[in-house]
Amino acid sequence: MNSRRVSRVVSRLLLAVVVLGLASVVGWRVTGGHLERVESPSMGTRAPVGSLLWVRPVDAGDLRAGDFITFHPPGHPEQTYSHLVRAVHDDGTLSTQGAISGKDPWRVEPSDVVGRVVHVWRGIGWIVQAAPVLLLGALVIALLVRVVRRSWRLSVVVGGASLALTAALMIYQPLVQAEQLAFVPIDGGGARASYVGTGVFPIRMSSWDGADSAVVRSGQVASVDVRRADPHGSYAVSMDPQIPAWFWALLVGLSFLPAVWTTVVGASSRE
Repeated sequence: MNSRRVSRVVSRLLLAVVVLGLASVVGWRVTGGHLERVESPSMGTRAPVGSLLWVRPVDAGDLRAGDFITFHPPGHPEQTYSHLVRAVHDDGTLSTQGAISGKDPWRVEPSDVVGRVVHVWRGIGWIVQAAPVLLLGALVIALLVRVVRRSWRLSVVVGGASLALTAALMIYQPLVQAEQLAFVPIDGGGARASYVGTGVFPIRMSSWDGADSAVVRSGQVASVDVRRADPHGSYAVSMDPQIPAWFWALLVGLSFLPAVWTTVVGASSRE
């Protein structure tokens, strides 16, 4: 199989994946479904930040306490929340609440219910958010590949894809994040810092002196007690990313792909 044929096969496979994904989204929307991206940590591990929610319209009369729904808060049709039904009242209105947040200060009217969440795709919301940057990068790469020499095309694709991915990671920062929930005094002096993980990978939180630490994962809540102030008089908490070994292995493997591609295609061409 020569290099041109290999490139054609790979291109067709990628195109098929894109078309299949778009067809799934269009089909979902045409049949009344909605897609929502989670932007706040209120649903904890049930739907961490960066999740993509697949929402199906539902009759409000069929909802029960504990159902995961998407709705517009009263008087704010431009806003969308996805919380749990806390109670169904006799007048048909609903009380709602996040998994790690308090009771919402409203009652949701049946007309404000968008639908019931039927699927939660963790992490896919980050890809949706980064899609404009990634698609722009793909367009630039496609244009450059058409004008550069054939011997440069692989370098253009690898370099361009790396730049586009790096730009998306720098702009949206999906890998390691945490949001502070509380910082309160504790008995005996000091403070307790509570955080929820809002990134893809875990973070280890530690008091500045290392006396207490905890690992917080996506959607999870963890606390660290800081008993002593640092030399500047602050009760500081440090955060260290806990990148798993498989991610580093994946990066190393991807870095070898261009060399493997060149070797395989070169050998095929010589045959």
